[in-house]
Amino acid sequence: MSNRDGLVTPEPFPAQREKKLYPPLQWWPLRVMNPWHKFGFIVFLEVGWRLLTQLAQLAAPVTVVTVVSNVLWPIAIIALARSFRGEDEPVQPPRPWWRLTARPRVGWFIGGIYVLIELLAFFLPVRTDRYPETASSVVFGLFLAAAFLNSSIRLTILRRRPQ
Repeated sequence: MSNRDGLVTPEPFPAQREKKLYPPLQWWPLRVMNPWHKFGFIVFLEVGWRLLTQLAQLAAPVTVVTVVSNVLWPIAIIALARSFRGEDEPVQPPRPWWRLTARPRVGWFIGGIYVLIELLAFFLPVRTDRYPETASSVVFGLFLAAAFLNSSIRLTILRRRPQ
């Protein structure tokens, strides 16, 4: 608002936003709350997994490494997803066995991505001499999609009908 001289009176700067404080990283059982820690764990899992499979291919046939990798990858993804906690989730008590995400929208998104990846792998197969596509990769990819979609369906039901 201007005064009678036509000048606008300065207003103080708005209050600074408070930085969100997340609980510290808990190693046993693993609980990750900070989004940057989550990002770091995902990057570490992806890079470490690729490095581990490349090293394993030096000692074992590619098909064996691929099948073992396709079996262990969903286990690693589910273990990591269960250790990530949302802002409104308590740190200590374990989640229900079916719960992989804090909110349903994230599970819908991740489950949809897994379905899309498996559909693309089915309709646009990659060169099998370089990346041997096995039935186990499709089965376990669809298993991950079903797990995330199941989590979202149950979370949506819980939000609509609280107990």
